Amino acid sequence: VEHPEPEEPEEDLADPDWRPDQFANVALGGTFDRLHSGHKILLATGALLASRVLTIGITGPGLLGNKVLPDLIQSYRERAAAVVDFLADTRPDGPVYHVTELAEPLGPPARQADYQALVASPETRSGCGRINAARTAAGWPELPVHCTKLSSSTGRYRLLGAPLRPPLRPPVPGRPYVLGLTGGSGSGKSSVGRRLAGLGARVVDCDRLGHAAYAPGTACHRRLLAEFGPEIAPDGPDGAIDRKALGRRVFADQSARQRLNDIVWPEIRRLALEAVHSGPQSASPDVVVLDAAVLLEAEWQCLCHEVWLCLIPKREAVKRLTERDGLTEEAAQARLAAQLTDADRLSWASVALCTLWEPEATQAQVELAWKRLLRERLGATPGPQSNL
Repeated sequence: VEHPEPEEPEEDLADPDWRPDQFANVALGGTFDRLHSGHKILLATGALLASRVLTIGITGPGLLGNKVLPDLIQSYRERAAAVVDFLADTRPDGPVYHVTELAEPLGPPARQADYQALVASPETRSGCGRINAARTAAGWPELPVHCTKLSSSTGRYRLLGAPLRPPLRPPVPGRPYVLGLTGGSGSGKSSVGRRLAGLGARVVDCDRLGHAAYAPGTACHRRLLAEFGPEIAPDGPDGAIDRKALGRRVFADQSARQRLNDIVWPEIRRLALEAVHSGPQSASPDVVVLDAAVLLEAEWQCLCHEVWLCLIPKREAVKRLTERDGLTEEAAQARLAAQLTDADRLSWASVALCTLWEPEATQAQVELAWKRLLRERLGATPGPQSNL
C-alpha cells in the first residue's frame, strides 16, 4: 500500500546557469528530520552556491503541529547537530554556516534585505513565494529560487512498523513473548490488536479485565465502595459499579483518580499476568499482546518484552472521539489532555503504528512489524498473512 507523498514540483525552479559561489548570502530551511540523501543534496547545493554565509533555518517545536507524524520527528538539537556535522564534512572551507531555529515560518530572508538566493525543497518551495511577497512589501528585491527534490514525511512513513529501538528484554525460551500494545484514545489500538490476533498472537484485553476487576463480590469491588461510597453502586452493595458515574467523579480530581488507580490497576495487572501465563498457546512462538491504554501510566511495560505504540494526529483523535463516543469537541480535547502524549509514549516504543489511512495501510504496517518480530526477535518464519 502506497502512503500519500508530497507532490513533485510542477516546474524545475533550478537555473542551469547557477554556479558555485555565485551568491554571497543564501538561505534555505526545513525540518531536517533524520538527515537523508535529499536533505544532503539541499544542504550541499546551498553550501556550493553561497560564497559568504549560508543561513539554515530549522523548524522549531512550535511549528511542528501540522507536520505528518510529528511525534516521530527528532528533537531540534538532534536535527541541528546532524546538519552542522554534515556541512562541516561536506565543505569545511566553504561559507560561514549560520543555523537558526525557526519560530515563525518565513525566517531571516523575510526580515533582512541582505540575501541573494533561496534553496528549496518540494516541502518548502511554497514558503519561498511568501518570503518574496514579504520582501516585495518591504521594498527589497525578490530572490531567485533553486528547487531540489526531497521529502521528510516519506521517511517518517517508512518508520511505521519498523524497529525504532531494541526490545526492553530478550525472549525466554519456552515462555510467552509479551508485546505491550498502547496508544491514546481514538488511536486505533483495538483494531491493531485484532489484526495481530489474525496473524496468530494471543490478545489480552486489559479493558475487559478492568470490567472483571470491578465485578461484584471481588475484593476490588469492596475496596471501591469503601473508598468512594455506596452511591457508585446504584443497585446496592452487591450490584455493579456505575463506571461512567465513577469516572465523572474522579475526572477532575487528580487525588481521587490516583486512589482509584491504586485500587484497580494492581488487580488488572494480576488478571493480565494470569491470562498471559495460563491461556492456551495459539502458535509457536507464543506471542501475547497486552492491549492496555494505560500500559505506561501503570508501569506495566515491566511485564513486556517490547512496547508497540499506536499514534494518531490529535485532530484526527478528536474527530474520532466526537463521532465514535458522541463527545463534544471540548470533552474530547479534555480526555486527550488528561493522557500521556504520544511523544512521551514514544520513549518506550520499539515499534510505532498509525491508523490514519485506509485499512490496507494499517494492515501493511502490522504485517511488516509482525514479520520482523518473528524473524529478527524470535528467529521464526512468518506464517501466512491475515485476511483482516
